[in-house]
Amino acid sequence: MTRKQQLAAAAVRAGRDMVRAAAKHGIDSGAARQAAAVADRATTAAEAAGCTAADYDRARRTA
Repeated sequence: MTRKQQLAAAAVRAGRDMVRAAAKHGIDSGAARQAAAVADRATTAAEAAGCTAADYDRARRTA
């Protein structure tokens, strides 16, 4: 798995974790805010590495 693929997969996982935290604890909870911050950092890193929509789609299918 390339670095770009790893970063896309991490961003997808972080996004899913954010949704789970918001559903479980409420959108304004500390846990949801923390998960949103992690998802933002993961997405920023993936975008900086040049991830495209196709990379995220592939990561969603394989995650």
